[in-house]
Parts: sequence; C-alpha cells; structure tokens
Amino acid sequence: MLRSHSTPLATTTTNSSSVLLSPRYDCKSPRSLYHSKHIQKKKKSPLSTTCFILCVFVFCLMVVLHRMEVIFVHRVGGTFSLLGSNRHGEEEKDINDASIPSFPSVSSEYFYWALVTADDIRVAFFNPVLKIFVGFTAFLSALVAADRVFHLYVAFYWKYLSRKGYLDKFKRPNGKRVPSYSMEEIQQSSQGSSSSYLPPGAEYYSTIPNVVVQLPMFNETACCEDIINAACRMKWPREHFMVQILDDSTELEAREIAQSAVHRWMSRGINIQYVCRENRKGYKAGSMVEAMDSIENYEYVAVFDADFDPDSDFLFNTVPWLMENEDVGFVQTRWTFTNAKETVLTRVLEISLSYHMLCEQYARCAAGLFFNFNGTAGVWRRKCIVDSGGWNFRTTVEDMDLSLRAYLKGWKFIFLNDITCDNEIPAEYDAYRKQQHRWSCGPMQLWRKATKTILESNGVSMAKKLYLIVFFFGARMFAAHIVSFFLYCLLVPLCAISPEIPIPFWALVYAPVLVTMSTVVFTKDGWKTSVAFVLFENAMCVVKLSAMISGLLELSDAHEWVVTKKLGNMFSSSSSSSNASTSSTTTSKVCRKIYFKELSMGLFFLFCGVYGILQHQLVHYSLFLIAQSLVFFAFGLNRVAF
Repeated sequence: MLRSHSTPLATTTTNSSSVLLSPRYDCKSPRSLYHSKHIQKKKKSPLSTTCFILCVFVFCLMVVLHRMEVIFVHRVGGTFSLLGSNRHGEEEKDINDASIPSFPSVSSEYFYWALVTADDIRVAFFNPVLKIFVGFTAFLSALVAADRVFHLYVAFYWKYLSRKGYLDKFKRPNGKRVPSYSMEEIQQSSQGSSSSYLPPGAEYYSTIPNVVVQLPMFNETACCEDIINAACRMKWPREHFMVQILDDSTELEAREIAQSAVHRWMSRGINIQYVCRENRKGYKAGSMVEAMDSIENYEYVAVFDADFDPDSDFLFNTVPWLMENEDVGFVQTRWTFTNAKETVLTRVLEISLSYHMLCEQYARCAAGLFFNFNGTAGVWRRKCIVDSGGWNFRTTVEDMDLSLRAYLKGWKFIFLNDITCDNEIPAEYDAYRKQQHRWSCGPMQLWRKATKTILESNGVSMAKKLYLIVFFFGARMFAAHIVSFFLYCLLVPLCAISPEIPIPFWALVYAPVLVTMSTVVFTKDGWKTSVAFVLFENAMCVVKLSAMISGLLELSDAHEWVVTKKLGNMFSSSSSSSNASTSSTTTSKVCRKIYFKELSMGLFFLFCGVYGILQHQLVHYSLFLIAQSLVFFAFGLNRVAF
C-alpha cells in the first residue's frame, strides 16, 4: 500500500507481524521467517561441538608436544609404547621389566595406526589432501590474476594509448543544454508565475523529458534530511521534475525528520512525494516496484541512497547522455568518498571501491562488456526497466539483477568516469560486515539463477556470455573468495606445520603481489595502506566465503537484508562533530558484538605462527601469520575502527 506525503503520521499504522524492524530489533527476512515456521531446523548439539573443539585442541597439543620431544612413540620388536623423552641421556629401561609399570603392549600389526605419531598421520592423510587443495586453489588464483591483468590492460589502453575516448562509441550531448530555473524562478512559480530562465549563448533541447529522483530509505535518521535537501536542490525544469521519497522506516523519529523536510520543500514549490509502506516486502526493490505505477509519466529515474550527496547539476551531466542514445538503459557515475581517511578501515574500503570504480567499471564499459548498476548515483531509462521485467527482489542485489536482464535484452550502459558523487563509507565493522555479506551473497544467488538465462539469450554473443559466466561471476565473485580463504587463510598457515607442502612460488608471491599492487594503484597514497589492505581483506574472507556459500545453496540467511548503518557525518562540520560524539557515546554504552568466527581464525593463525617459529625456525613467515592473527582478533572483538 502506498501513501502520499499528505498522509498524517498519526494515522500511519504498522502491522507487527509483517513489518521488519531495523537491525537492532533483530529482524529476519520473510524467507527466514518462512523457514523458521515451516522447516524444523536441526540444531547442533553443544556436546558434539565441544567434543570437536576438544579433539582439535588435543591434536594440536599432540603435534606440539611430539615436535618438542616431550612425547613420542617408541617401537621395540613390533611392540609400541608411549614414553616420555629421555633428555638427560639416561638409558631407557626395558619395557618388559616387571618392576616398572608400562603401557599395555600391542603385538599385532593391525593396531599400527592406532599408535602412530601425529607426524605420521599428517604425512599419510593430511598432506595428500593439502596437495590437492594447493593445485585447485593455484588454478583459481591464476584465473583471478588473469581477470585482473585483463582489466588493467583495458583500462591502461583506453586511458593512455587509444586515440579515441572510451565514450566515442556513444553519441555525445555536444554542448546541448537543458534550461534550468533559478531559485527566484522557483519562488515565482510557487506564486503562480510560469517564467523560465534560459541563459543565452548555448543550444538547448526543444523537448524536456520528465525526471523523477527516487530516494529509497529505511530508518535513515542521521542522513535522510541531507539527501532530501540535495535532491530538491538539483537543477531541472520544475514542471518536469519530481522528488519521490520511498520510506520504509519503522522508527518514528526517522519518519518525522523525513516528513518535516518534505513539507518544507513542498512549501517552496518543489514537486515532492512521500511514499510510506506498511511492510518491507522485497526491501529496497519492493518499494521501487510498488512506486513504478506512480511514475508512468516520467521518462528517467535517478536513484540515490541516503548516504549520497549529489551535486546540483547531476541531472544536467547525466540525463543528456540518455536523451542522445536511445539504446542506453542507464548511466552510472563514479563514487567518491568523504570519510575515506577517518580510520584504517575506511582507508582500506576506499582502496577496494576505488579499484572497482576506476578500473573494473571503466574497463568493462570501454570494452563493451557487461557492468552492473551500482544501486545508486545513476539514472535509469524507465522504458528499459519495464522492458527488462522491472525491479525484482529474488536476490539481495536487485541492481545487478536488473542490469543483467537489461544487458541480455540488448540494452547498453554508460559509465561516466568524470562525473562523481560523494558518499559515506561504513566506518564501523558491524555495518561493513553486513554490507559485505549482502554483496558476496547476492551475486552467487544471481549466478545460480541466471546462468541458464545467459546461455539461452540471443541478445549477446557467445564470447560475452562466457565472460559473464567465467570471469564476471566465476573469477570475480566466486574464485576470489575461494582463493582468499583456502589458499591464503588455510593452506598458507598450515604450511608452517607441514613445510614440505609445495605451494607454487608464483601463487604464493607473484599472484597476491599483482592483485594488491593493481588494486592500491587506483587510490592516492594507497601504497601506504597496502599492508593493512592485505591483512584486512584476508580477515574478511570468512564472512565473504560463508555469504557466498549461503547464496549458492539458498540458505535461510541468503535473503536477509540489513541496511548499512550510516553516521551522516559527511555534509557539514557541525553535524559531523555532533554525530561523532553521539556515535562514540553510543558505542561506549552499548556492548560490542563479538564474532567467534574471526576469533577462531585468529587462534588458528596464532598457533601456526608460534609452531612455525618453535619447530621450523620460520621466523619471517610466522611473523606474518602472527600479524594476521592480531587482525583477526581485532575483527572478532569488533575493535577495527582505529
């Protein structure tokens, strides 16, 4: 059900059984609620979990004690006994001496493996399995490196070698302008005047399309007013312009702030609409689906999340590209980050996102390959949305889903590298963790559901289909997480225990160095944070891998949508200081959540590092493992924002 801006807040009703609350209320997705009601989940027994942890601990203890010669298995004439080591050079006593109590002897060879040393078990069973994993992950590492090299080459070629611009294949606006209104004209239009303001000396479009700016939000108390103000300040002929707030908020304060901003701009003559739903069905995509009927008369749809701050001339710089190219479905602009230098976490995130924008999106657009809409800071052609089947909430990446369906229909996309839009990077680990879970899970859902559609599509060539399946989804969304966890967070530390396991030098050194350097080069002074970038990316592999598996197997948490928490401290210094103080006060009062997956990985890395130093003198190798363990501990204890 849709409500316009005129609906008073007092009459707004919510159904507790259907409304999904904010993350602090421990909400669950509709799919999770369905599973909890209709599927009896088998819970893990605390006893079995305890026994498993105890067995792992005993095995690690046996390995350490054996390597330090505290215990060993001694064989005399086909008989095996567990004895203490003789460190003072005393002669070993005969185990058959009746005066000395001995362990029960076993004369049968059938019990050999029952008393074999931990090293023998490791060599006989674990090493062959580890070698298979090494080969598999090395192949995936080569695939990821090839994908990286390809994007680097395309980006470098079009930026520095090609005589043509990467956008020359599209028809440029060529200096044409769209007439705009000044603030005085807006005030006059609100009083009944219809005069327009056309600066001389430029060529103008004869027909002006209708443009709507959609602002989906959910409990955005800190920044909902800022994005509404930014949208209403955008320059576009006012009779062809509308701002639509799609508010799914369940918090009363967030709704009141949004409605107050709506009424203020409405009094200034802005065509603005406030839409409020009684449920969160489909989350962001669901709200945009329900709003499609109310924007039938608008040709173009600009979308912004609440933490973005577009310039006033954003529409002037983007919409003309759609007006000049009828086969273009959407225009995506480049993200820039206002709080990138706030903490080490935000600096690391800036490196990842800058590479995605400046290299991946740029290279894919230049090469004519598929690239997805990033969910915000872009403009869609409404005809393209309808032709592609509309917004769909079958995955948690509705933007990528719609982009893929439009691409398979034959639509083209434009990435404007020179047009930027400021936004806020998650500054807290909780928010970042939930965001990465959604971004890692959603593409796997889409890969699983859309592979058949991609192969059967007639709108793209077979080469582009293979790129989509093998490189876009396979290498970037799947193999990268497999390599990050199994190679760098499992096999590499295990080599401190089993140094005889051969890992190819190129996979251990060259490939990660290539990936790291090719990523940090797109961020100013990114090399200063390169070490932290490697450690932080490895520490996130547990979250990304579990999310990827959840998406592939359609587990109960695959459709959970938790909105990334925004602090709203990027637009003004006054609000920044107040929000920062509020955030610190809240953090000090609220108990931080502990993440046991990260803590377990920290203990594992610490054990492998200490073992490598004590037993194999792998000092430099083990120092890296210990440093990685400290980062895992920081993530697990939720102490990353420093």
